[in-house]
Amino acid sequence: MASGRASLWFVAALPLLGCGSGAFTTGSNETPPPPKPSSPAPKVAPKPEPHHVAPRPVSKPATGPFPLVLMHGMGGFNELENLPFTVSYFNGIQADLEAQGEKQVFVTLAPPFDTSENRAAALKPQIESILAKTGAAKVNLIGHSQGGLDARVLASPAGLDMGDLIASVTTVATPHRGTPVADLAFGLVSGLPGPTVSAVTDGFLQLLEDGVYPVKSKPNLFAQGNEMTTSYMATTFNPKYDDAPGVVYASYAGRTNLETGSGDCDDGEYANEPQSVDVPQAFLAATADYLQAQGMNNDGLVPVSSAKWGTFMECVPADHLKEVGMLDQNGADPISGFDHLLFFRSVVARLRAEGL
Repeated sequence: MASGRASLWFVAALPLLGCGSGAFTTGSNETPPPPKPSSPAPKVAPKPEPHHVAPRPVSKPATGPFPLVLMHGMGGFNELENLPFTVSYFNGIQADLEAQGEKQVFVTLAPPFDTSENRAAALKPQIESILAKTGAAKVNLIGHSQGGLDARVLASPAGLDMGDLIASVTTVATPHRGTPVADLAFGLVSGLPGPTVSAVTDGFLQLLEDGVYPVKSKPNLFAQGNEMTTSYMATTFNPKYDDAPGVVYASYAGRTNLETGSGDCDDGEYANEPQSVDVPQAFLAATADYLQAQGMNNDGLVPVSSAKWGTFMECVPADHLKEVGMLDQNGADPISGFDHLLFFRSVVARLRAEGL
């Protein structure tokens, strides 16, 4: 990547530029129980393996498997080939899932810099086309960063009311309650030292503007960024876009900056693994430090507490870009051991175990 930065900020599937065309791509012994002890013994839950998959009951019968739809975040793209190497937002994920037997995997494209309302409107015909192409009754939406907010607008009765066509909404590092990084960048925080404000704001704007190539036109960037503030999400977005009945909502968060996730990550369906820690990519260091100073486990952009929506599954040791394999991530991270391909396999395996 020429600039060494990626604009994959608030995705769902940063965590995609010049892509407002509305196109999409296809990928498309059992053992007997041990004898009871003569006296009661304390119950100790076994520690699950990383990203282990356990079926959980759903609220109503499902008739999956349903197609998988990967939705990118702010400033997203599918693939960029006009660089020294090809850059993919969901780096290798579609192909890897197909190699695991998933033949209906799609990647949608939303306007890179716009509100989730406008992005969802551009995504709706793509979802309808996927349903028509596959003959499926529903789809599973998997959104990274702002892509998760787009998915919520698509499903919500107060949004595009597509809940009857959506089996599940899975969000990864989505700022459901906004992020203090946006608050600072939009001048909603005062009393901080100038160097701190400058470092955090510069890092934020670098992700938005410099990205994988210069952004030429950002007519709705202000409205989009404002949508990521904590006040907007608390007073406007969340009160309006209620969850759709019958849709299964689940979420994942990321943590970096050598954070163990103690406290914030302890309430997931899968046990936190504090021994696995991540070092953020350089241009996320200032924002990660700022959020950490506020007492927030975070992935460099989104606090863990903000990423929780529906059933919280787990924290993964990865920054906001590594969660989807940016930039040019291959195999397990040498420090954390996180592998984004194995992570997305586990996300899909959970959906399948639930009949979705």
